[in-house]
Amino acid sequence: MDFGQLRELYEEHLGDRMRMTRWEALAQSLVDMIHAGDLAPGERLSTHRALADLLGVTVGTVSRAYARCAQLNLTQGIVGRGTFVTRPAREVDVYAQRPLPRTCLDSSARRSREPGEQPFDAKNPLDMGFITPFEHLNPSLEEGLAGLLKRGGLDVLGGYQAPAGRASHREAGALWAARFGLPVSPDNVLVCAGAQHALLTVLASLFNPGDRIAAEQLSYPLLRHLAQMLRLQLCPIRMDKNGIVPSALEAACRTRIIRGLYLMPSCHNPTLSLIPEFRRHEIVDICRRHDVSIIEDDVYALSLEQHLPPLSRLAPERSCFIASTSEALGAGLRVAYLCAPAHALKALEHTISYTISMAPPLMAELASLWIGDGTADNVLVAKRRAAAKANMLARDILDGFSLITRTTGFFCWLKLPGGAEAAREFAERARQQGLVVADSSYFAVGGSSEDAGVRLALGLKDQDILARALRCLAELLQRGQE
Repeated sequence: MDFGQLRELYEEHLGDRMRMTRWEALAQSLVDMIHAGDLAPGERLSTHRALADLLGVTVGTVSRAYARCAQLNLTQGIVGRGTFVTRPAREVDVYAQRPLPRTCLDSSARRSREPGEQPFDAKNPLDMGFITPFEHLNPSLEEGLAGLLKRGGLDVLGGYQAPAGRASHREAGALWAARFGLPVSPDNVLVCAGAQHALLTVLASLFNPGDRIAAEQLSYPLLRHLAQMLRLQLCPIRMDKNGIVPSALEAACRTRIIRGLYLMPSCHNPTLSLIPEFRRHEIVDICRRHDVSIIEDDVYALSLEQHLPPLSRLAPERSCFIASTSEALGAGLRVAYLCAPAHALKALEHTISYTISMAPPLMAELASLWIGDGTADNVLVAKRRAAAKANMLARDILDGFSLITRTTGFFCWLKLPGGAEAAREFAERARQQGLVVADSSYFAVGGSSEDAGVRLALGLKDQDILARALRCLAELLQRGQE
């Protein structure tokens, strides 16, 4: 461990970002060194006391910094041995690291399978950690492109466009936002290259290094990665079965300067919690009193047949709403609409211009076609119907266990006793059986959450394979109770 480099980084973070506390500056320094490879996987960190003496800080400061690194899955403490840098772990919600087994995709492979033969194993795993929302029901790209060719006029899409998007594409974005319950003018819509790019655009445009962004204790993993890259500080807020707890948010705003709040209020990833309407009003009131900007990224809201009005509808003057099309129309389309207040549009458009110049106009044109001609709505109906069957199957097979589902959700949340460590151990046992699941450590922002478990993606085409996977998990759960 290069103490000189660590001290230099620590002093730089304290000097450049006065809003960082000592433990936050130390944690960020360790994160920087791990990501840069200066602290290698398996390397043992200094003891709390030794590092505290070296930097002239308290042992508590070092302990909090080490705890933050552990929450980010960058280090692991082993009783009696010390704290070690962990090896890179598989990520979730970023990309599918491995394809589904051929037996899940190929009908000929299904026919050739022997009766009772398991379609997955440790060498050929089934990925139930990465959400693929019934992609076999996505609209046909060939038919969509053929429809665009019939309309003609595509050559104009081959040149540079305004970073915010063409007027017709922004109009389609306003129509799509209305599906989420958000009335918005096309003038307040910007076209982005997917929800992830929209989130990056908001964080890079509206916040400065050192700013604190509040989020639920369990949240979308990419938020954590983007915050690290942009040097933003995430502030975990206690949550319960109804999502973020307003009194906990109020307490955080009183004790610290909170600049932003990130939420998935209608279909939280990963716990599926729904923030009730009265609580949404409380959250908005808190954000207004403390001048907190709201980032609403409810990408799975349309998987549900009914959802509540967005927070952005209650506080449009301080809210950015991300309306993604990927879950309905296909991940490869990479089109999302960012709905923002007028005062933020210039900064957001500028960020789009220097990150990607513009969202691909051809893809935006195709999304506009499908939104306008009813294809998007028809696909959502079909996906909800498939999701209803998958959720019913999950509830039937995992009956008796703490399973959280929504009638038409694209994933479910299996709560496990014993905390985050027990969830990680269960995920490892599942992996040994050929099933990849997403345990709660991937979603941890910080703090001690009462929710620990694994997220199970349900969007398989083959219901027989899904049933086999769920039965395998049920057997693991039963063995754990013995």
